Amino acid sequence: MENDRTLDNLDELNEYGHFAYLKSEDNVEERPDWLGGSSNIPRGPEDLNELARHGPEGRSNPSDRLQERGGHSSAPAVLIVVPKEDGVVDAFWFYFYSYNLGNKVLNIRFGNHIGDWEHSMVRFRNGTPEAVYISEHGAGQAYAYHAIEKYGKRPVIYSATGTHANYATPGLHPYVLPWGLLHDQTDKGPLWDPNLNHHAYVYNYTSRHLKSSVQTPYAPVSWFNFKGHWGDKIYPMSDKRQYRFWGQYHYVSGPFGPRFKNLGRKKVCQNMQTQCIIRHWLGEEEGSDDGEKRLPGEEIGDAVEGPETTE
Repeated sequence: MENDRTLDNLDELNEYGHFAYLKSEDNVEERPDWLGGSSNIPRGPEDLNELARHGPEGRSNPSDRLQERGGHSSAPAVLIVVPKEDGVVDAFWFYFYSYNLGNKVLNIRFGNHIGDWEHSMVRFRNGTPEAVYISEHGAGQAYAYHAIEKYGKRPVIYSATGTHANYATPGLHPYVLPWGLLHDQTDKGPLWDPNLNHHAYVYNYTSRHLKSSVQTPYAPVSWFNFKGHWGDKIYPMSDKRQYRFWGQYHYVSGPFGPRFKNLGRKKVCQNMQTQCIIRHWLGEEEGSDDGEKRLPGEEIGDAVEGPETTE
């Protein structure tokens, strides 16, 4: 197949349905330049144009205060606004990473995959922010808006090293296995402000139609309709890079894209089949509100779309 696919024509591969994979031509174990993504690390305030941060008379512009802390990345985020019934509007932020580095258990690493989508969502009701959802390992956690940490009025979330799972606090986050054998780690690293560089869209979940927003009218749309995987297919056991332990694989398949993350959900949480617990303070015990925490590579909500997934 010709290597001429872009974000403007990716859905031309949909004749292959969920069996299409965006395969890397590089061996990830040779650490190609794109794997680390160092060129996309958000810039600090020292890298910003001083003139762009101040008003015409040198006065600080309150709307640009976050920029004074940096946060611009050359990698655009994706904002998808989904209007719903009863005055509800869900604002989804999606973050794409070139590579997911799985965590280690007993010094054995599981769940690596090329391509990684994570997301957060703020639910508004009649224009007022009500709740925040943050994804992690195919599941996620939900918080009342007043409970989550903020910079100004904007929620702050923490992305885990390697896996990019999202959490509401910095620190260690054990999951699935007892005694902290498997855990994510977050810290107050470089600030990424997705509002400084993003593609904005409006999505009708009943017609499954996405259109670019007036904020970014020329943002590509075709990529959203792509039905395949954003990364390699799971490597076979005959591949020297692959191994399996406790039924888990060193390398797993890349994920499906934002279209399959239950954008039409009625609950704040992604998983429509389990109870959605909304925390009201950060001190509550962590754990997935989408049911059981998954091991690396185990996804929920994938390959699900349309009005039938609106619980």
